[in-house]
Amino acid sequence: MQQQIPMLGTKETALLRDDYPSIEYLEAGNTASWLQERQDQLLVRARDERNGMNLAKFITLATALTGAVCYATSPLAPIGAVVAGVGYLWSIVQDLNDTHQFAPIPFIRGGFFEFLSAMGDSVARDEYFANKNELADLMLHLEPMSKYEFAMLKQSSHVVCEYLSAVEPGKRFYAYRWLLDWFIQLRGQFPTREQLSWHLAQVTIDPRVNYQQVTVIQEAIQPQNLGIPQARFAQLPNPSVGARFEEETGHNAKSFGEISRMIPAPMTPAPMPPASSPPVNTDISTYTTKPKVQYDLIGHIAKKVTNMLWVGVPGSGKGITISNAIDAIKRLHPDIHIFYIDPKGDEKETGYFFGRVDTFKRAKILEMSPVEAVKWVKECFTEFQNISGSKLIILDEGTAVCSKFKNTKGEINWLKDKIISYCSCGDSSGWHFWIVVQNPHTDDLGISGGLRSPPAGGYAIAVNVCGVGSS
Repeated sequence: MQQQIPMLGTKETALLRDDYPSIEYLEAGNTASWLQERQDQLLVRARDERNGMNLAKFITLATALTGAVCYATSPLAPIGAVVAGVGYLWSIVQDLNDTHQFAPIPFIRGGFFEFLSAMGDSVARDEYFANKNELADLMLHLEPMSKYEFAMLKQSSHVVCEYLSAVEPGKRFYAYRWLLDWFIQLRGQFPTREQLSWHLAQVTIDPRVNYQQVTVIQEAIQPQNLGIPQARFAQLPNPSVGARFEEETGHNAKSFGEISRMIPAPMTPAPMPPASSPPVNTDISTYTTKPKVQYDLIGHIAKKVTNMLWVGVPGSGKGITISNAIDAIKRLHPDIHIFYIDPKGDEKETGYFFGRVDTFKRAKILEMSPVEAVKWVKECFTEFQNISGSKLIILDEGTAVCSKFKNTKGEINWLKDKIISYCSCGDSSGWHFWIVVQNPHTDDLGISGGLRSPPAGGYAIAVNVCGVGSS
């Protein structure tokens, strides 16, 4: 008898794969839809967890207060108040453990003492509610791994989709988990595609996937002919025929049957006019495409130095493009001071900026604590501000810097204030600001759609793997 193959999964992880959307859709190639479904799943789960926590606190608090007030009506009222009070305290402790926020009032999120201090002033109260980040608050109610996963899908789903689309079926779910693990370890960054390919070359296809379902899904999502008939066009009669018909009938009322007999059937060429008809002069106009003119993006950037947002996935060529732009700026504006902040600290990229920038600040903030990273960035900005004359500051790896500032309490507002001040008011003083990020979602840095518009002096440069394109 053939020996039965044992199962790879264990009883502890039996429900882990069932927690995801159907993995067969991911392995069949529906990568973008699968990632979006997973993101929506985590969002709904976080909302349900928060609603349940608020409801538990509300019910236990209301029951405790009712029992305390009605203690004289029944001897059981104080007992109910004590039990409900214990449940209320338990819900507060559990909420504090999940979100690290003391929020004893149901449906009021954020720090309790910050909430009390803001309630006494109308301006502070408006700012308190205006600065609330609903999405970040929802993420607090997820498990630790789910928090990082939601952040990865929300900020870099396009990057994950590109990575997984290049992976062969049977290894995509493993690659997804592998990317998530490195996203957490690298604090918001991804390994290179070469590293992913090298690692997956040593990985076998997952035996737990139902490949029969994968085949059925692949066949079901193939483009199908919906059977829509092609459009048919009827050629109108010659105008001279209609004119002769009106003359012959003496402009009398014409029946529908008579007129319909004068119109040729669909797809039938119109009758030719008789020989006595005057010749028709046809004006033939041929469209000729204009010769393509190569657009000099680097020259356009260097002509007038202004604020810029550079966007590109890792390895897309942002560094080499910026170094070419710096060269062009130095040729046209030799007096401008280029101040470059490199938080990645990759020695292999030194050639991009050596001899091109006036001040080069480098540090590996991935190896630094959030407090140390924030202190170093602040010192760089202070040194930049003390430089006189026209100057340009370039902040590389803006996504990682933003993560460090957000992980340091109260510091993200400092960074947002600096960026908004430079972009809004620095141009008149000769201060210019460039920031380099990995995705265009930069609202956390204070760079919203309004600030990116040309009236504010800003433009976005999107860098792709094939070259450079401006938007």
